[in-house]
Amino acid sequence: MNHTVPTPLPWHQTVFAQWLSRQYSERPAHASLVIAFEDTGGEQLVEAMAAAVLCESPTAEQHACGTCGSCQLLAAYSHPDYRLLRPSIMDMAHPIEEMRPEKPSKEITIDDVRALDNMVNQTSHRGGKRVVVVYPAHKLNRNAANALLKTLEEPPANTLFILLAHDVQQLIPTIVSRCQLVVAGAPNSESAVAYLNGITPNPRWAEYLQQENGAVMRVAKLIHTDYFTIEQNFIEQLARGKSLDAIAVATAFEKHIKDADKARLAGAPKTIDMATLITWLQRWAHDLTLSVQQGGVARYYPKYTQAMVKITQNAPTSLAIQIHAWQGELARERRIADHPLNVRSWVEKLLLEYVALF
Repeated sequence: MNHTVPTPLPWHQTVFAQWLSRQYSERPAHASLVIAFEDTGGEQLVEAMAAAVLCESPTAEQHACGTCGSCQLLAAYSHPDYRLLRPSIMDMAHPIEEMRPEKPSKEITIDDVRALDNMVNQTSHRGGKRVVVVYPAHKLNRNAANALLKTLEEPPANTLFILLAHDVQQLIPTIVSRCQLVVAGAPNSESAVAYLNGITPNPRWAEYLQQENGAVMRVAKLIHTDYFTIEQNFIEQLARGKSLDAIAVATAFEKHIKDADKARLAGAPKTIDMATLITWLQRWAHDLTLSVQQGGVARYYPKYTQAMVKITQNAPTSLAIQIHAWQGELARERRIADHPLNVRSWVEKLLLEYVALF
């Protein structure tokens, strides 16, 4: 049986080949820290790294073959010499029901790290290396980070640690210093659009990528949902400025969130929640500031540049200062967005604050 082989995305092929070359040199690293922007394929890269190291019949380029016993075990989530450490909340939609957590955590805990002891301190089951992948490494809580650091300082024999993080500044420096740094770049717009067109041709890929900060994998997941339609409808309401009907928009958004929650329970990808709405508001505020201060083209929603000019042309001269203050309020609201008490009231409050700017 031929299983799908984990393969780096096109823009990570070179860094993958360089990493493999180092791993098969005379002094391979016992721990690698991959830095990749969120939703640009970092997960696929570290999965390909792990598969290549564990494979028992690698190709001439040292890639995983996809057919040996080790590759089959990895594809079946049952490889005895492989562990994946990640916040358990990320396993809520695991394809194997028994592996879905009852009490999911948003952090990697010290218990998760301690659970590695039996594996890394025993002989490899299949006679090769053991591989531990930690993703996202910046989700290690302090105790877990300190426990992992002790292991990296005295690495067990024949064991490779592969950490993936989106921002090296969020990791404790001593962990970074114990790892070989692998910087995985993000795709340029042309590469990202080409990749997405290979999945489903769509003339709006570039627009969506701009709105989502180039998060190509996130865009690929969302294109089959109603995310972009809802976002466009919401932005069109913001483009009305002081004419926006806060109550009507808040009522509609409450329904969107309820529908998204139901879909998520059925296995659909995460789409709309309060954090999403606040992110849209933050992006709009950023573009609005550009319009007021510089009269330039918007960063996230350029096709609404003229609408921004129109709604701000008769606004008070202090508008830029007011928008800046509102951005601060949005940042504070974003920190508690995972715990909304009353969605409709919350959205209405945020939108009334927006309307008051004008």
